[in-house]
Amino acid sequence: MYQVFGISKQAYYQRQTASKKKDHDNQLVLEEVARIRKLMPFAGTRKLINYLKLFLTQNNIKMGRDALFNLLRNRGLLIRKTKQFHITTDSKHSFRKSPNLLENLDIQHAEQAFVSDITYIKTDQGHAYLALVTDAYSKKIMGWSFDDNMKVSMVKQALKMAHKNCRFNHKSIIHHSDRGKQYCCPDYTEFANKLGFVMSTTQKSIHTKMLLQKESMEY
Repeated sequence: MYQVFGISKQAYYQRQTASKKKDHDNQLVLEEVARIRKLMPFAGTRKLINYLKLFLTQNNIKMGRDALFNLLRNRGLLIRKTKQFHITTDSKHSFRKSPNLLENLDIQHAEQAFVSDITYIKTDQGHAYLALVTDAYSKKIMGWSFDDNMKVSMVKQALKMAHKNCRFNHKSIIHHSDRGKQYCCPDYTEFANKLGFVMSTTQKSIHTKMLLQKESMEY
């Protein structure tokens, strides 16, 4: 048979030995993964490969993250991520919503219009939020603020930084945002107006923006 496949007898037995060792190593790794997941049931591939480093070295097993991922996938042992919805926009409020000044606007230079938004960020300590103010022309981040809540003070801090970082003396810079209550409440709009910004909000019918982490197999 080995002559039919054009290989030597020695090469055939070497492949047989290598295949048996691989099967043996895979079984050892699966047993160790089972042991780890008894302590940490939701440990995914990235965490597992770190926990397995010492074990792999001690048992002279060569296996990287990709190989571990394929092994777990073939055995149906991947951890399926659940959907997580993080609402950063609450537009169901009675505050005035400014017209959309960016619609059909030809943006021709930097610091003509700023776009403000809040992004959810997951940290080891829990939920956190990042408020950003971005120049619509250059895409440069003009101001930012990071906190564990979405209070008006956070977005005001980001806008204050953006105003301080302006390089040109443009007046009446358009401030565009979604219809979140942080951006529409009088506390914020009055603060922005005093800095010389002209308020603009999106008029889309979507009332809330959800940063959705799609359900997929972790890698």
